[in-house]
Amino acid sequence: MQKWGNMDDLLLPAYQKLFAALQSLERFSKGQDLFENITCIDSFLLEFRNVTFVLQKSLAHTEYISEYAILRDKYLKNKDCSWLVEKRNQVTKEKPFNLEKSFVLTLYLPNGAGVFPTDPYTIEDEEDYSSIIEMVKRVIEGIPSIEVFFSVEFVYREIGSERNLFGTIDYGIDAIMALLEELNQTIDGEVSKTRETVLEKINDLHFHRAPKDLWFIDDYVFYRKDHVFEKGARCEMVMPYNPESSYKNLCDMVGIKNEGDYVEETFRAFELMHIATFTMQKKLMPTIMTLNEDGTLAIVSYDASIKTTTYRKINEIARNIRNGAPIVAVFHVCEMVLYIDPEAYNQDYSYRSQGEHIDLLSFNMVTKSGVANYCICSEALLDGKKDCLFPTLTKVDTVVSASFMNPLVEAFKYYDTEETYKEERGEV
Repeated sequence: MQKWGNMDDLLLPAYQKLFAALQSLERFSKGQDLFENITCIDSFLLEFRNVTFVLQKSLAHTEYISEYAILRDKYLKNKDCSWLVEKRNQVTKEKPFNLEKSFVLTLYLPNGAGVFPTDPYTIEDEEDYSSIIEMVKRVIEGIPSIEVFFSVEFVYREIGSERNLFGTIDYGIDAIMALLEELNQTIDGEVSKTRETVLEKINDLHFHRAPKDLWFIDDYVFYRKDHVFEKGARCEMVMPYNPESSYKNLCDMVGIKNEGDYVEETFRAFELMHIATFTMQKKLMPTIMTLNEDGTLAIVSYDASIKTTTYRKINEIARNIRNGAPIVAVFHVCEMVLYIDPEAYNQDYSYRSQGEHIDLLSFNMVTKSGVANYCICSEALLDGKKDCLFPTLTKVDTVVSASFMNPLVEAFKYYDTEETYKEERGEV
């Protein structure tokens, strides 16, 4: 076997093919028709499979081929990656990928959400994006509310399959990138400048890294008085899953002692962390943190131009709880506006936002025991003001201030009821 020479970058061809595969996905868009999106999927499947083809060719007569075989079995010998290979063979030898799309309209209500899925469209009967949105707007116009908060999600699947298409694709991408990274640690030599360029191009691509709701879900609000539909703008920062990220780490970071009540301790640490952040930055992105039974945490911070995004995220977590996710508490923080005149709440946001108000920092905690809301005046934190409402962190009535958290309260109740029912039937 020959050693890898300094002039040869054995992994460069694989990274070039990976870039080609990811570039194909970058062209996928809910705004274009199924014909164009099928081409993107076909191209991805072909180039993704080519990553391993060129990798085997590059390593065939080197001492690293045995290490590749081990890593291939570790990362690629599973149902998801096998499915990707199967579909690659189909689109190469038989027919284009059988892609269908449907959309789901979700209306956000005080205690939950109304979800209205549609039958799927294929290339034979597809409605274009703008026509679907106009159809949804006509439905929303018939709802007699001051404001209507709703989202539209586009769902893509293989015809006749319930498989999460992009969940599978993302899994495959993560697997091949992990394989290449381990090989990179094994193979001696320097990374070529050309590979550095390819890696930079890969890092500039977004589709495989961004949460899929940013690509496939649009949030809206309808203001009836002026007949305005506003499409929300948003950004999101997600803390990658880390099994070492536990409530103990968070508590240690802000000096909270672990004395037995890990839910309350985590909430207190959550409060202190975000009060410190707000005091330094004078601004705070809304943040949701979930605490699992084993003490691990998941955090997402986001910014959104309309409240629909918050309602959607709360309902998504509530759905996970109903489906058995081991979540014991959900924490939420945001900047909140309290209007002096109660009548302001009978107007839509574009009008009530002009009224006199108090700026607050609002913390919410939802567990099986219910919801708790604590507020502190922003001026008290930023300017040391004492003659204001909530000069210190104060527990407040949640009937109004935290009503948007009700879906979580109901989800915990539902889960408890389901568990009790299963216990009574001897199913757990």
